[in-house]
Amino acid sequence: MDRQKKMITIERITTSSCEEYLYTERLLTAAFPRDEYRALHEQRSNVDSKEAFCMNILCNDGCPIGLLSYWQFDGYIYIEHFAIEASQRNKGYGAMALKQLLKTESKVVLEVELPTDETSRRRIGFYGRCGLEMCDREYMQPAYQADSNEVPMRLMACGMEMESCFEQIKSDIYRTVYGKI
Repeated sequence: MDRQKKMITIERITTSSCEEYLYTERLLTAAFPRDEYRALHEQRSNVDSKEAFCMNILCNDGCPIGLLSYWQFDGYIYIEHFAIEASQRNKGYGAMALKQLLKTESKVVLEVELPTDETSRRRIGFYGRCGLEMCDREYMQPAYQADSNEVPMRLMACGMEMESCFEQIKSDIYRTVYGKI
């Protein structure tokens, strides 16, 4: 492994008023469709006031290359957003960051788009190579806000049997992340 890849760090951001947070916000809006992230003022509020929400900047040798946000639940984490800067993709940084996270968080859940095109199939394959398994149960990502749409997704998980805890995890995510009852 080359020196460059050994320097990936995951650094938590605890305030939306710092330059590192602004980087993650710019990357979030560039990397995800509008229906797949909340209003930016709500995102800032989560960073500033929700202890269970972890916004992280990914750095290579001190230089920002990505973002990783997740929610801490009882016994597992739910990755809400994970993105590598377009100019830094296909260099192994995403796999390194995810594997580093999996060393400290043994139970992880995330949403993926349905495998309807090459990009979504590659993303699912990436998570599979990192150790996550697809749950075949239907799952709909709720709308983040009134003017956005629900998105059909699937859950992927590592370190847990999704079939037995699917409804509880879905309920946790809907209630805490999306504010749905």
